[in-house]
Amino acid sequence: MRSCRWVMFLVLLQATPAVAQSAWETYSGYMDGWMERAGDLDLYGVTAQLPQGVFSMKYEWNTRTADGRYNNHRDRTAMVEPITFGEEENPLLVLDLGVSGGGGGVTMQFAYGITDPLDFYFELPMQYANVQMRPKLTKLDPSARTMINAYASAAGYPQAEADWFNASGQTTDRYMNEAAAWFLGYLPRLGRPAMYVGDTYPEDLGPGKEYNTNGWVLGDINLGLSWNYKRSSRWSGALTGRVYLPTGSMANPNSSLTLGTGPGLDRGTGSFGVGFTKGYDVRVFKYEHWVDIILSAEFTGGYFFKSKRRYPDFPKPTTDGNQLLDLLDAERLYFPDMSDLTGGSYEYTPGVGLAASFGVSVAVLMFDVGATVGYRFFQEPELNADWRFERMVKNLEMQAAGHTEILRLAAGVNLLPLYIPLRIHYQFEKAIGGRNTLIFTDNHWITVQGYIPTF
Repeated sequence: MRSCRWVMFLVLLQATPAVAQSAWETYSGYMDGWMERAGDLDLYGVTAQLPQGVFSMKYEWNTRTADGRYNNHRDRTAMVEPITFGEEENPLLVLDLGVSGGGGGVTMQFAYGITDPLDFYFELPMQYANVQMRPKLTKLDPSARTMINAYASAAGYPQAEADWFNASGQTTDRYMNEAAAWFLGYLPRLGRPAMYVGDTYPEDLGPGKEYNTNGWVLGDINLGLSWNYKRSSRWSGALTGRVYLPTGSMANPNSSLTLGTGPGLDRGTGSFGVGFTKGYDVRVFKYEHWVDIILSAEFTGGYFFKSKRRYPDFPKPTTDGNQLLDLLDAERLYFPDMSDLTGGSYEYTPGVGLAASFGVSVAVLMFDVGATVGYRFFQEPELNADWRFERMVKNLEMQAAGHTEILRLAAGVNLLPLYIPLRIHYQFEKAIGGRNTLIFTDNHWITVQGYIPTF
């Protein structure tokens, strides 16, 4: 019996290489057929579609840091402009909202080639973020401090200490956090949601609010069809139509960056939307399978429909708060009494967004590199809201029409020649100009795309 077992073992051992070789030949032959068919389609550039019967899974990871903002004059400033009261050259009070942070996202895309020129795709975006709003009272004019202390003491609120400031009213570094905590505690008396509640805060950051997604959160899902309506050896055109679903959630209005009430970020638009992308590729040069040089252009448009959003919970300004506002904000540009809006809602229409990009890519064997310049425009959202609220939002300049120009550098490798159905791609994006838009640094993207032929 034992000898029989050894004979069977030897037979299996001798047969193993043949089985393995047969499995490899089956796989490689299958892949050769698929790659030959894909090669016959001569796919290139941004207009390339999946061949019929091919399923694709794409995983795109992004990380970036917010590092300022382009204002309405294209100048680089803080993420949120400081709120200044009084004369611009010699203000009575200056409040820097102290916004900083970063985040990123993961986008998972699933696509299928219905026919050679027509694909269906479904895109699932996830986001993460950590944003701080740690306001700093950078100046309080001595005469204004005297009057504020008189109002505060009459209402039983703590006074601003003289040693927090120098002779001209600039807050000293040593007492920056104490001055900030004092003013933030006073904000509800001026009719604004609380920016800081408590007695402790990180010394290196100061008092204020923090927004942290604590992991991945869902953005707006989009899906659509992509059609490569024309392809030749020299040029190609494609059209993609898409629908956006309002699956992301809006920031709490009592802690919303765009409303100046805190660092919370919207994780979508809160509206249904439709969009399209028109792509063009021109092949400049091709040398067999060795070198391929492509010029590409893409034009994108989108429109998001009307939705409803909730007003922040505005407290009623106190008597001493109104006395202070008569001094600092007599026209109530930043601090109108909006306590009657609490619990209500307003209509919000994101409207139109447009983008265009132009680039060149060079492919050598399995590798490719590219450079792209792009332009993105977004209209000012339309508000159907109380006039006091609309004026406050406009003065914050966080929901104005704007645009940005970017430079993108990319490199990738296609592992299909090694019989691995994967493509790995890296790109770096840098803002080179803009208006009313955030500036991101360390903006890196890594994409891994896999293919499963089902035919």
